[in-house]
Amino acid sequence: MTIHRLVKPTTSLLALYIVASMQSAVAAETVSAKLRQNLEIMQDILQKSLEQGQQSGVGRIEHSYLAGQGVLFQTSSHGGFGQYFPIAPLPPLPGMDPAQLANMADAITVQVDTNVQVNTQFDEEAFAELANQAEEMAEAVTEQHEQMRDQLRDLREQKRDLERDLRDVEREKRDLEFSQKVGKLDAEQQKSLKALNDRQSALKKQVDEMQKKYAALELDVNKKRAEQQKMAEQRQQALVSRVGSNFASTLCDYGASLRELKDNEFVSLQLSAHGRDQQDTYWVFKKSDINQCITGKINAQALLKKANYYQY
Repeated sequence: MTIHRLVKPTTSLLALYIVASMQSAVAAETVSAKLRQNLEIMQDILQKSLEQGQQSGVGRIEHSYLAGQGVLFQTSSHGGFGQYFPIAPLPPLPGMDPAQLANMADAITVQVDTNVQVNTQFDEEAFAELANQAEEMAEAVTEQHEQMRDQLRDLREQKRDLERDLRDVEREKRDLEFSQKVGKLDAEQQKSLKALNDRQSALKKQVDEMQKKYAALELDVNKKRAEQQKMAEQRQQALVSRVGSNFASTLCDYGASLRELKDNEFVSLQLSAHGRDQQDTYWVFKKSDINQCITGKINAQALLKKANYYQY
C-alpha cells in the first residue's frame, strides 16, 4: 500500500512567490518627470492664452495624459456662455383654453443654427461685442418678464372682480327667469331682465378681452425667450471659434515645449458647455502637424484645418 503525502511549500518558496506577486502588481509604467513638466508648462501657457480679452468665457484648464495617445486638456465655458437665462413660462390664466396658447406658441419660429462651424479667423472685438449684446438682452428680457408678471397679477385681480360681478348678474337673471316661468313679468322686471342680459354680455366680452391680453403676453415672452436663446447660441459659436483659433496659435507658438511628447501622439482640447442640450467640443491635433507649424511649414490657420474637430 502506497501512502501519498502532501508536501507543504518551504518558507523560501513562499517568500519568492510573494515577491514575484508584488513585482507584477507594481509593474505599471511611470510618466517621466520631464514629460509631466512639459504638460504642466503647456497647461499654464494655454490658460493665459485663452484668458486674454475681457470676455474669456472659459474656466480653469486641467490636463490628463494617456500613454500612446497623448495629452488631453479640458476646460469649460462659463459666465453664461452656451446658455440663455431660463424664463419660466407664465402660468395659464384661469378659464383659458390651453389649446389657444399652444396654437399661438406654435406660431413662434426662431431658427437656431446649432452646427458650430470652424472659423480660423477670429475677431476679438466682434466676440466682445456679441457677449455684451447677449448680456444686455438677458437683462432686458428679465426686466420685461417681471413687468409682464406684474401685468398678469393685475389681469387676474380684474378677472376675479369681473367674474364676481358676472356671478351676481347671473343669479339675479336666474331669479327673474324663474319668475317669468311661473307668471308674466311686469314692465319693470322686463326692463331689469334686459339690463341684466346686456350686463352679462358686456362682462363676458371683458373676460374674453382679458384672456386675449394674457395670450398676447404669453406670445411676447415666448418670442423674447427664443430670441435670447438664439443670441446665446451665436455667442457659444463665437466662443468655440475663439478657443479653437487661440489653441492652434498657442500650439504653433509654444508647441516646442512639448518636446517629450512623441510625434505619433496627439494634443487634444475638450471644451465643455454647460447649457440645455449642449455638447462638448473637441479639437485633436497630431504632434507631427504641430511640429510642422513650429518649423514654419504651415501656419496656425492651416494647423487648425488639419485638426480632428467634432462635438459629442
